[in-house]
Amino acid sequence: MHHNGTLEADWLILFDGVPEATRSALREVVLTHRESMAVAFYARMMSDLDARPFLTHEAVETRLRQSMQRWLETLFSCTDRDQFAAAMAMQRHVGEVHARIELPVNIVARGARVLKGEIARRLLEAGLDGEALIDAVLYADNLIDLAFEEMSSAYVASHERAARIDEAYRVFSYGQNMSLERERQRSALLDWENRFLQEMMAGAAGDELQSLADSSFGLWLHHKATAIFEGSSELPTIREAIRTVDDNLIPLCQAQLGGPDREELRRLTKAVQAELGQLKFLVGAMFERFVDLESGKDALTQLLNRRFLPAILSREADISRSQGKPFALLLVDVDHFKHINDRHGHEAGDRVLQQMASLLLNTVRSGDFVFRYGGEEFLVLLVEVDQQHAKRVAEKIRSRVEKEHFLLPNGQQLQVTTSIGLALHDGHPDYQRLVNRADDALYRAKHDGRNRCVVADA
Repeated sequence: MHHNGTLEADWLILFDGVPEATRSALREVVLTHRESMAVAFYARMMSDLDARPFLTHEAVETRLRQSMQRWLETLFSCTDRDQFAAAMAMQRHVGEVHARIELPVNIVARGARVLKGEIARRLLEAGLDGEALIDAVLYADNLIDLAFEEMSSAYVASHERAARIDEAYRVFSYGQNMSLERERQRSALLDWENRFLQEMMAGAAGDELQSLADSSFGLWLHHKATAIFEGSSELPTIREAIRTVDDNLIPLCQAQLGGPDREELRRLTKAVQAELGQLKFLVGAMFERFVDLESGKDALTQLLNRRFLPAILSREADISRSQGKPFALLLVDVDHFKHINDRHGHEAGDRVLQQMASLLLNTVRSGDFVFRYGGEEFLVLLVEVDQQHAKRVAEKIRSRVEKEHFLLPNGQQLQVTTSIGLALHDGHPDYQRLVNRADDALYRAKHDGRNRCVVADA
């Protein structure tokens, strides 16, 4: 929020520093020539060896030129705070897309330079007088810089998130046992506590107590837990407890070592132990919440959870791009699942989801991926398939579910159906677009009567 406020303040200074007539003239030039600017921009980028792997002639012709024109219109038509906020929201979206497709930021900077040159050339042809021309060129340059700053900020944040998730997925792939890690860190905390108590009992004046941050637990927390438990509500409290021990209590304890005031020594020791008790509770709660997540499994179905979906989709998109091996997504939704819960109870609903997970795993190949996507939705990633193959698998899943007798806790049997949305990867580097297409197809399947498979539009 501070960043956004600073950006808006900079824009207001920039906006107020240029006469309205000059801004209007610049806007008119941009709107008049936005199509030719987009053509020139992509002609330059298509000739760039670094940018070329991220572009195709078809994408440029069908989508990107129009997107560039909308981008120019939105950015250079800002006349109030709401319009500027909308323009910056667009920059953040573009930055997040660039991060997802791993477009190097230097290429985006190069593109910004190309646009600045195009705008300056068109301004020279517009017949503005000397001072107005200088103001217009500087205004355009600074406005593009503000947009690039917001775009880059979103790019970095999204890229760092993706990198942390990818690292977590690699840990998962190597077979990291989070239950074992939890016990290891409990033991590390206990070791530090025992060492602290021994030093408090036997230490002499001038002895130095080990800080909690420098302990085995502290190093793990700083270098590994931050990536593994990103976003955990416990992490900030754990860090604050460590700071309380290291910055406040440890110096006071050291000052009492070897001294005559044993009562104060006991009071400080108990204060440290109280902080450690809170730490142990917080660490346990943090592991408890994330143990299933970080093992890569949904607690109910034991399928992959969606945390690792971006990492897996990115890798499959890379394989598809480099080796020409297409893949497909199926979004599978249990029809009328709310009715199952309402009529038979949530335990029955859980049983249906567990049996659905087992059915999906037994229907696809071992090289495919099956995720609990959320609620009653599952996501199946079929590797190395064309559209016809993917349709056959989707129909096989639909048919098997329809024929299956789902066993409920009370011994009753239930028959359910599924709606399935299918999308084949079309080479677009942004995997989220593929998920959205599958989701649109699933919506159509449910809207058209359920218990059917619908293929996303190309």
